[in-house]
Amino acid sequence: MATTRRATPADLPLMIHALRHAAGGVNGPLDVEECRTSPAIAHYINGWTPDQVGLICLAANTPIGAAWIRDLPETDPGYGFVAPGIPELTIAISPHHRGKGHGSYLLASLLDSCRRSGIRSVSVGVDAGNPAAELFQEAGFVSVCRRDGRVVMLRVSDASTGV
Repeated sequence: MATTRRATPADLPLMIHALRHAAGGVNGPLDVEECRTSPAIAHYINGWTPDQVGLICLAANTPIGAAWIRDLPETDPGYGFVAPGIPELTIAISPHHRGKGHGSYLLASLLDSCRRSGIRSVSVGVDAGNPAAELFQEAGFVSVCRRDGRVVMLRVSDASTGV
């Protein structure tokens, strides 16, 4: 069974590793250096601080994945940018831990943390054809547009129920 805990600055190397997988999508993980230096990718990690929502997923007390949100400006949008004030999700589970429900658990935990923090809307950009799109749909994300070979999805929770 997996558990989650809040991400801390000490988790940034793990988050970069997760970003490699998330940004690489169906083409496989990106190089660490590309994640750190490519402006289109680095902004997902640069500027992240523990006061923002971020979780580490653990199995048997070993980190196996991470999920966090970044509210990127319209002048430096992410792949899943929808509008200012709507943070974008980054999530990844280590490849050998996929297919066991950890991604669904991590996503549900992150969305619950967002709700408790007063964040009602979250977006995500996912490569067309990426099986993760089904995970997002099951969590209530809907496709809002296609851009640069990616599907941009949005989840808006009901303010009264949090769902």
